Amino acid sequence: MKKVLIFLSVPIIAIGIAVLALVVFVNPNQFKPLIIEQTKAQTGFDLVIDGDIEWSFFPHLGFNIGKTELLNPNGFKRPQIVKIDSVGLDVSVLPLLERRLDIGDINLTGADIFIQTKKDGSSNLDIAKQSLEHNAQEESGQQNETQQDSESGPTPDSPASDQIGSQWTVSLAGITVNNAKLEMLDQQKGTEIALSNVNFALSQFAFDEWSQAEFSLSGRNNKQTFSAAGKTEFKLSQDLKNYELRNLDTQASFKDGATDIKKISLQLATFKFDQANELKLAVQGSASGMNIDMTHSAKLTVNKAMSLVRLDDMDLKAKLDGKTLPLSPMTIAMKSSLSFDLNKQYLDLKLNKLTANDLVFDGSTQVSLAASIPKIVFALHSPEINVDALLKQMEAPQPAATKTASVDSKDKTSKQSTSKQQAPKQQTATKSTSATEPDLSATRTLDVTGKVTIDKLVASNAKMQNVATQFKVNRGVIDLQRFAANLYQGSVLATAHIDARKSVASYKVHKVVKGVQVQPLLADVSEMDFVSGTGNINVDVSGKSLIPDTLKKNLAGTVKISFQDGSLYGVNLPYEFRNAKAKLKGETIAADKVKKTDFSALTATMKLSKGVMTTNNLTMQSPLLRILGSGHANYVNETLDFLVKTSVVGSMKGQGGKDLDDLKDLTIPVTLKGSWAAPSVGIDLKSMFSSESKQKAQKEINKGIDKLLGSDKDSDKNKELKEAAGGLLNSLFK
Repeated sequence: MKKVLIFLSVPIIAIGIAVLALVVFVNPNQFKPLIIEQTKAQTGFDLVIDGDIEWSFFPHLGFNIGKTELLNPNGFKRPQIVKIDSVGLDVSVLPLLERRLDIGDINLTGADIFIQTKKDGSSNLDIAKQSLEHNAQEESGQQNETQQDSESGPTPDSPASDQIGSQWTVSLAGITVNNAKLEMLDQQKGTEIALSNVNFALSQFAFDEWSQAEFSLSGRNNKQTFSAAGKTEFKLSQDLKNYELRNLDTQASFKDGATDIKKISLQLATFKFDQANELKLAVQGSASGMNIDMTHSAKLTVNKAMSLVRLDDMDLKAKLDGKTLPLSPMTIAMKSSLSFDLNKQYLDLKLNKLTANDLVFDGSTQVSLAASIPKIVFALHSPEINVDALLKQMEAPQPAATKTASVDSKDKTSKQSTSKQQAPKQQTATKSTSATEPDLSATRTLDVTGKVTIDKLVASNAKMQNVATQFKVNRGVIDLQRFAANLYQGSVLATAHIDARKSVASYKVHKVVKGVQVQPLLADVSEMDFVSGTGNINVDVSGKSLIPDTLKKNLAGTVKISFQDGSLYGVNLPYEFRNAKAKLKGETIAADKVKKTDFSALTATMKLSKGVMTTNNLTMQSPLLRILGSGHANYVNETLDFLVKTSVVGSMKGQGGKDLDDLKDLTIPVTLKGSWAAPSVGIDLKSMFSSESKQKAQKEINKGIDKLLGSDKDSDKNKELKEAAGGLLNSLFK
């Protein structure tokens, strides 16, 4: 037993003697001049160590340095750039006997770092930058001087720090930072960023070996607050040109007035240059009134020159909901790939598939950031979009009226309702007065070229297929270079130009519609079916202002229409003829059951100006009728006033029952007046009776002349008499 005790006591006593010898013969304060001088040489800052450097024996053998400060130059808000409450160094014992300082870990507690940029742009970091540049210029000279000093030994004039530096070697194993603070004040930009509770731990570091680092912090940027924590392993090459990461895992949060991101998670399994690295990102929180739950994965590749970044196989999934969304909830999924050339400042996005609820898209986008205004080129395709269905889903339900028990509250509500009913015109006038031009100033900072194709499109209940749109927005000028679509067995082709470089935009529109079945189009778009047939329309209009009412008033141009093989609904002209004939005879006929008038062709040229459309060449042709019309329509007030002159040129049996051949060549004037939705149709009897009487008189005169001349009724004299009688008749009916 005694031998065992002796055996165990020997090393303990040896260690005790070694520690005692260390304390007696090694004075840690001999390193203070070296530390202060090297700090000044390397950083340019003055270092102040308050108190002595003391030995510590628990939990590890090492040094404790008390309050330590790096002093700011004069003229800054704080006297210190760095202030540390205490510094602890773990030291290996045996190397000390060989005059080697092998530091295991450096523990920094209560570090407070202050970085300031003044209004003139100068910073308290400038002195460190200048010192580094100076050291780099004199590095070779300093190395030669150090080598010469080492060979000749210390001179009597050499500082004590140089003698100590030549006798000791120093190495570092790791750094741990606890409860540190960082404040960055930029008076030039008016920003202030403050980090608190900064913790950092670095394991033993060696070049080309894996080291582990962990960190955590919280902070404030003006009114924004944030926090972050993470850990990773890294490996750094001796020449500092290559590094690798693995097992990167970071968590963060962010909050300001309108945003509360509770969790941002970033994971990177590995990172190495010139190879694909698995990346995962997740975001949960709320922003701008909507809740966000998003996950994203991709393969990250960065070339060794760090000039090209690629994200391949990107897979994004997100769920959004909130009152600020046009459609809530919204489920989004996107599969894509992205590359960014840092040298050319060029981004390329390939959109394999994007779904947002029922919408599906694919396409590509290229962005060039080299110019002062980024240049964007994109192409987007969707198999089907139903705008009406989207708008219907986006319509927010009207909030239910709040019930109140107070009679006064009810009376107040009643008075407000009565007041609104009594002054609708005043409200309309106020609304019109307060209307402002849409702000298109953002287009002046855009250079965008786009192409959108949609296989099936429903908008304003109009059904279109094979929709193709090409447009360009360049510094305030919007060019719709091409809009083409198939609709209702026909097609539409349009171009447009909007100049938004001034506060009031101007525009030009050219549109050609060919072979469209008009009745189903009108029925779908406006729930009106007053005309049918195959329609061809040419539109050339221009104007200024995009306020709806002002736009109508300023609209100017020409619209040409040509319909074939159709019908006019709402008026049965053959019936109107029979009714007019019955009135002439003092008779009545049964009401018509079918209110329509067939035609083989309907054409018109309409001129638009100051809110009024006018035409003087409305023409309708059919085997039975010839119609000439003129008049105007106010498309601001949606009223019309037309006179349509109708003549019978053939048998009416096809569309009117009894034969009206005795009305052949008779012209009947029809008026259309009132609102667009419900126009009133009537006969201009005064004009008609005058025309009827004139025609009957002409027939009787012709009969009398034929009887008078007898066998000479076909002679030139007969014609001359008839013409003379016709002239006299015209003068009587003026």
